[in-house]
Amino acid sequence: MNIRRFETTDAEAVSALVIKTLRISNAKDYPAELMEEIVKSMQPQNILERAGWTHFYVVEDNDTIIGCGSIGPFWGKEDESGLFTIFVLPEYQGKGVGRLIMETLEKDEFFLRAKRIEIPASITGCQFYRKFGYDYKNGKAELDEERLYRLEKFRTPAILAIKAIERDNIPECTEVIRTSFMTVADEFGFTVENAPRFVAFATTDDKLYSQFDSEHRPMYGYFSENGRIIGYYSLLLLENNECELNNLCVLPEYRHKNIGGALFADACAKAKDKGCDKLVFSIVEENEKLRKWYEKHGAVHTYTKKFDFFPFTCGYMEKSL
Repeated sequence: MNIRRFETTDAEAVSALVIKTLRISNAKDYPAELMEEIVKSMQPQNILERAGWTHFYVVEDNDTIIGCGSIGPFWGKEDESGLFTIFVLPEYQGKGVGRLIMETLEKDEFFLRAKRIEIPASITGCQFYRKFGYDYKNGKAELDEERLYRLEKFRTPAILAIKAIERDNIPECTEVIRTSFMTVADEFGFTVENAPRFVAFATTDDKLYSQFDSEHRPMYGYFSENGRIIGYYSLLLLENNECELNNLCVLPEYRHKNIGGALFADACAKAKDKGCDKLVFSIVEENEKLRKWYEKHGAVHTYTKKFDFFPFTCGYMEKSL
């Protein structure tokens, strides 16, 4: 059993999952005609629409989607978020799937930045959410006009921020880059002997100092609440209003929390602010998972190139700004 981000091809399976759960589990607490009205708003196109403005997750068991849940801004607010569309197939309920979904949503960027999180909870799921510290909004344990309980949780948001790198940060950035890219080296069998110019082995303090001092590359880090750099990227302004993205990375223990997505979005915004209309970058072509991740974030694959000094093919991608 694993949890991952929603993909557009999941829409039909998620819709079917939600509808089945509504008709079996939620129907115990609601009239059938109301459930059928809700079913109309849980079609594949509705799921795709919701996934467009939330961070949507699915749980799989042997390639079958058995649960889902999403988190997004609450009415567009940056310091308030909402949990939505949390469902688990009836036959998988009581087996820890719902807990996995909640724990994942509470590690998401939208949760970490929020001071308040609200859940429009069904009668069916209300007590489950209360186990996670959510209580009745304004202390009122009453159903609203949609026959839902409004639950909320207050918290002190973690101080996470993307900030410009200063010269004193360079040694820490070197370590972040080398550590992050070493997982790629390990996965594909790159070593200092067969790929000495791969970023995990070739990045040094002197190299970054040169990029900072001589090339004046804009560098940015994702800082944790205790001030540790846990993610990084740099930019290089090119001709033709293009900008090259370099070394976007996140420390292994902080992955799958949308930090990479936040860094990529920030890189696009920074490049656009500098007058660029295209962001270009390269990846290990054999890393299909990373290619799909960038495509999910709006980038397109353009071409490949083989170099004698790399035991892999370089894939090139770009995103219009």
